[in-house]
Amino acid sequence: MKSSKFCLILVALPGMLFSPLAKAVDPLEFQIHGYATQGKGNFSPQLLNSFVAYGRKEGEGGTSPTFASQSMMRTAIELEYGLTNKIDMAYYINFARPAGGDVQYAGSKLRFRGRIAEQGVLPVDLGWYFEVEQWTPKINDDTLELEFKPTLQKDFGPFIVIANFPFEKVIRGESAKEQLFEVGYLTELSYQKNKRLRYGIQFIGGPGGVRNIDPLREQQHYVMPVVHFVAPGEVRSTVGIGFGQTHGSDRIILKANFSFGGGRGYIWD
Repeated sequence: MKSSKFCLILVALPGMLFSPLAKAVDPLEFQIHGYATQGKGNFSPQLLNSFVAYGRKEGEGGTSPTFASQSMMRTAIELEYGLTNKIDMAYYINFARPAGGDVQYAGSKLRFRGRIAEQGVLPVDLGWYFEVEQWTPKINDDTLELEFKPTLQKDFGPFIVIANFPFEKVIRGESAKEQLFEVGYLTELSYQKNKRLRYGIQFIGGPGGVRNIDPLREQQHYVMPVVHFVAPGEVRSTVGIGFGQTHGSDRIILKANFSFGGGRGYIWD
């Protein structure tokens, strides 16, 4: 019992510490990675989609640093492959369509992620994630970024706690000299009803600069109820609706992620 309480505190504490630093949210990264990996040789193409149903009508607000966020639609094509039983790599191709505009290439990224030890060996199942991300200047003023984040997961019977805490460094762009690095949080509390259906609530914020912290009113924090399910064709699917919690957030964001193939059974991002 004491171990379980310690695990919950360990998962929740970084989010409580880092949430006041949240400055911006990347809506192309509405993924929360759990402990499981694909497995060696398994390939999983994925479609990650988000739409700002109620956002900002001017640039530099909400989830968009350039275009107005209102009615912004974003799609990422993710190609994930299991290098080993414990390490995956993935390449993302990102697209965006501003309100009234055409679909345009937004950038790409390469990332690796893995898990440490076997599940249940440690008090909390630990993993790691590293990515290199490139943006087009029209979409993001910061055009090259590096990101590292530890991933944590703890299962309590049908209840699952997952937490990701990104540390991001801008290499090229307006924020390169302003910030040592930025931090954020992506966490989920969920209930596994059966192997094909899971209900959850996600808390997403950041990343935020450690040098220039915005006032809380200007930060971005979202609460997003989600449903994970297996659609016809064994397509692992996640749909959710996010509600902004601060003045600086978009009011309503929709997301729909779909994963095809792969070797993780009924585990969703």
